[in-house]
Amino acid sequence: MWLRVVDRPGATVFATLSATEAFSRALVAGVIPLEAYRLLESARDVSIAYTVIGVVALLASFAVPVVIRVIRRKWIFSAGCAFMIAAPLLMMAEAIVPFVGALQFRALAVVCVNISLNLYILDYIARKDFVTAEPRRLAFMGVAWFTGPGLGIYLYKTFGLEAVCLPSAIFALIALGYFWVLRMRDDPRVAPAKKRPPTPWANIRRYMAQPRLRLAWAIPFARSSYWAAFFVYPPLYIAKYGGDEMLSAVMLSAGQGMLFAAPLAGRLAQELGMRRVIILAFIFTGAMCLIAGAIQPSPEMVAFLFFAGSAGAMTLDALGNIPFLRSVHAYERSEMTSVFRTYIEVSQLLPAAVYALLLLYFPLTSVFIALGVLLLATAWLSTYLPRRF
Repeated sequence: MWLRVVDRPGATVFATLSATEAFSRALVAGVIPLEAYRLLESARDVSIAYTVIGVVALLASFAVPVVIRVIRRKWIFSAGCAFMIAAPLLMMAEAIVPFVGALQFRALAVVCVNISLNLYILDYIARKDFVTAEPRRLAFMGVAWFTGPGLGIYLYKTFGLEAVCLPSAIFALIALGYFWVLRMRDDPRVAPAKKRPPTPWANIRRYMAQPRLRLAWAIPFARSSYWAAFFVYPPLYIAKYGGDEMLSAVMLSAGQGMLFAAPLAGRLAQELGMRRVIILAFIFTGAMCLIAGAIQPSPEMVAFLFFAGSAGAMTLDALGNIPFLRSVHAYERSEMTSVFRTYIEVSQLLPAAVYALLLLYFPLTSVFIALGVLLLATAWLSTYLPRRF
């Protein structure tokens, strides 16, 4: 009986696996911008570093579907966990080159784990269950992201970098072990093939030819841009203008704690319609960012505004991937998933490049304004979602 359960994992199993690997990343998430600012010494240099890392991760994301056609997905997931183990260990060197290498390994880990896990979810979760399964997975991950960043900063301030990095590596190892216990099987439609796989550029052209998939990419891109900025620029603002590091810890943990309410977002979407809820969430979060950029707030006010904005971002976390999950064809899941999830790397690459340019001429609050404009523009794009969604 136990073997049958793990052979056909459901929403709770995927939620547990996602939460375990997320805790590994969450522990060091709040420490990374503090270490980056300490080692690189300017917000502009931090943006440049994130831009370079995003380029490499983006290229890797296009390589993964090709690799999946040669080897099984279980090895891709395992490689991602290995990168996740290596990243915090490199951070312990407390030097610029190993630190940048750690950020790169961390980005590659997200590529491998995210693509392979999404494919397994598509295999094992029915389409009609996405609106409940995805919010449940986000709620489980909320435990990790609620406790992880604040706990990581506390351990960092109290005991040093090793006290954060070692537990992070251990939880990545636990996620890897749990994954192998599950013994999930690959869908034969995305299993290794004997014929030559399509090129990444062919996959991009195929993806871009489908309007629903284009829109399904734009929504999580904007949402991910908010979270990418949330973990870097508000903490930098707080540190630059004299706020305490624990204020950043509280903001990060409280904001991520919003994920506990992800099931409520699913129920709200069932009542009001997913399209309407996505639009309202973008408008609310975009407004919080614009206010933070316009009023030159105190560190405490910045922390509050981004905490409040996290409510809308959490709603988008719960619902934002569903347009893709409902639109992608089963026979091209691997190829289209690899293109779709590039929103993660692009959301770290493109906004960081824009921010680096803005910071050459404008204060740090210009980042908040640019982010708010992006979110409001995506609210308008979301009006093109089918009403039946």
